[in-house]
Formats: sequence, C-alpha cells, structure tokens
Amino acid sequence: MAGEIAFGHPRRVIRRSPGIRLVPPQLTATWLICAAFSCGVAFSTVERSFSAETTAGRRLGAAAVLGVVAVVQFMVSGLHRRALLQGPADLVGGELARRSHSARLLLGVGASVALWTSVIALPVQQFSEVSVLALVGLPILALAFASNAWPSGASGRRTTWLWAAAGVALAGLGLATGRSVWQQTPGAAAPATLAGPFQYALPDPGTGTWTLRGEGRQPQEVGQAGTRLSGEPFVLSGDGLHLVYVDADTRRLVQQDLSGPGARRDLTGPLTGRPVPEVVLSQDGRYVSVGPEVIDNRTGARTRLPGVGRVLGFGPDTVVATTGRRALAGSPDTELLTIGYDGTVRTRAPFDPTLEVAVSPDARALVVLTEEEVLTMDPRTAEIRGHAELGVPEQHGTPDALAWARDGRLLIKIDEGGEKEFHLVDPATGEASRVRDLPSNLDGAVFGRIQ
Repeated sequence: MAGEIAFGHPRRVIRRSPGIRLVPPQLTATWLICAAFSCGVAFSTVERSFSAETTAGRRLGAAAVLGVVAVVQFMVSGLHRRALLQGPADLVGGELARRSHSARLLLGVGASVALWTSVIALPVQQFSEVSVLALVGLPILALAFASNAWPSGASGRRTTWLWAAAGVALAGLGLATGRSVWQQTPGAAAPATLAGPFQYALPDPGTGTWTLRGEGRQPQEVGQAGTRLSGEPFVLSGDGLHLVYVDADTRRLVQQDLSGPGARRDLTGPLTGRPVPEVVLSQDGRYVSVGPEVIDNRTGARTRLPGVGRVLGFGPDTVVATTGRRALAGSPDTELLTIGYDGTVRTRAPFDPTLEVAVSPDARALVVLTEEEVLTMDPRTAEIRGHAELGVPEQHGTPDALAWARDGRLLIKIDEGGEKEFHLVDPATGEASRVRDLPSNLDGAVFGRIQ
C-alpha cells in the first residue's frame, strides 16, 4: 500500500478495464472468500453495537476489517483500471509485471489480515478444529498464490455478476456466523440460567471464570465474569441468592438474582479506564453498596453516603461504615459510622482501620478477630461488649472472616502450618467447630449460604 501511494504513477483512470488480468483466478477466489466472510463477521459486530454494549476493542476490530477490505479492493481495482502509457512492448510488459506483483501482494496479505482481524471483533476466541484450519489454511493458500509469478494477460470472459453473487453469499454466511457467536457469548447470557441458593463461588485463575457450588447442587459456571485475582469484585450474598460481578462483555458492574430466571440489573456504566469500586451485599441481597453509594434493589433508590470510605455491612435499617478504607498497622484511627438508609449519620466513634471485622446480619454487633480472641463490639460506640478465647488450633496470623452461617456463627479461615482450615465460631463463647464438607483449596473463594 505504501509503495503504491508513495511512488508516482500515471493517475489517469479509464472507465472500463483495458481487459487485463493481473492476478490468478485462484487468488481472486481466495481473496473473495476471506474478504466477504470477514466483512460479514464485522457487520454482525456493527449490528450488535446498536442494541447492546460492545467493547471498544471489538468495535475497533470491526472497523479495521472493513477498512482493510475497502482499501485493498480500491487499490487493486485502480491497478486494473489505470491507463497504460504507450511505448515499446518491453516497457509495457514491465509495467504490467509490476502491477501484477503489487496486486498479488495486496490480495494475498490483505486476505490474511482481514481474516485474522475479524477474530478481534468476536466476543470469544475459542474455535473448533475446522475454524482453526480455515484461519490458518486460507491465509497460507492466499500467500502461496500471491508469491507465484503470474503472466498478465487478457481477462477473457467477464463474470463480474458471478463474483458479486458469491461475495454476497459469503458475507451473509459471515454475518450469520457472527450472530451465532454473539448469541453464545458466556459473559452476558450464562447468569440468567442460574438458580440458587449457592454455598460458595470458586475462581479459575486460568480462564477468569467462576463456578458456583451449592449444597447438593450441580456446579454452575458464570462465564468470564471479573475475578478478584485481577482486582475486580465478585460478591455472593449471605443467603446465596444474589450475585454481583463485572460482566466481561460490557465491563459493567451487574447484580443477578439467583432465585429464578430473569432479574438482572446494571449497577454501573462501563468501567473501562476507571477503578473498580468496592462492593458489599446485604445478607438478603436487598442492599448493595458500590463504593459510598447504596442501592435499594426493591425500589431502585440510590443514596450516596456522606464521608464514607468503606461500607462494612447492612442491617434492616442501618448501614455500618467507616470514614477511611482498610489500612496497615500504624495507620491513624478513622471513624466508625452508623447511617440510616436516607443518608443520615446517626453515630460516630473512633475506630482502628487495621482490625479484621465482620458486621452481624442484623448490624447490631461488630465481631473483631485476633490471633487468640474473638471480641464483640457495639457499632454505635465502638465499645467492647465482650471477648472470648478463640477455640481453634494454633495458627499463623489473624483468621479471615468469610461469611455468616444461618445459625449465627461466623465462618473463618485459619492457616495451620501452611494448611487452610475452615471453622464456624460462636462470637459469644469463642467455641469453634471445623467445617469438613468444604474443600481445602478454596483460595480466593467467596461465600454465601453456609449450613
């Protein structure tokens, strides 16, 4: 392309082709297959962009395909239609050979670029053996035809209408293929078929998918949702019936009701280029906080909490939060707040942001874990109501508070000599019992309904 644009050539274009063929018919057919099919795939992305959120990368891929095909076709047509200067036969032959070389390179490389770029426009890049064979074989075939010298000659019988019909048919096939792939996109469609309650969700670091598991239920995969491993939230409510995740297709923060088909709500716009906010779900899934904003999923009301840096939990009529985010040891104290759902701050108290805490399901108590004790704190005053010895084996570091069981006990994870164990702890007495029906390899898991 650069050579044809940069070097000066006679620019007079004639209306009808002088009747020469610069490329072999096999290369023309291969280019037609690759170009028309790629355009069909690109048009399927363009069509979807009018009715659903489509990422910038896929839009760019579709635009690149259409641009490459248009420019290559325009330049090759120009090579055929550019007037030949009169002169000796050897000079005319050299001009035709140069044009043939340019046309063959444009079609051969253009076919490869168009076909491979169309893959970017698709929502998934997982292909069958036949698709892989086509993606590899067709470009190799085009480049093989392009690399062989071709004696330019008369074009013979004109079959323009046949080539046009074949191109339309192949573009229609590409459009149908693109539509079918979009309809099978796991990121948006999979959650609508889920049904809870679920006990926990486990991430797969290799694929970026989450698998929901429940008591006596078959594991169900949430396709390509955002993972905690990359700093994106994935939250399961305490009752195991509500899910918040980052949709991999739209890049929106989405809440899904798992109690039946349907109910799905976009909590944010596309998060591309913006930090992902911290998310907390209430025990029953009615309330969700996105950063300092609280959303009531029954009414759709949104309330921004003043001066809040981190939401700790929800009660029937109270939000427990702090003015600062979680911090490392030695950080200055922040304030512990209780706030009404109308945004009114009810109480303030000094609070240590380094503590490992869990808000009870009714928000009437704040449970604090240390290596040796479990303490109960009043969220209104931050005063200690009681403390008890933590009845778990000796462990390394502070236990992690994970979720509340239905009987009021707290699920914690401890590290005993490098082996992870899960225990249910009674905050009032410190008594603990090991949970033996959970796998030991639940690194990064999020929990919902326990026992």
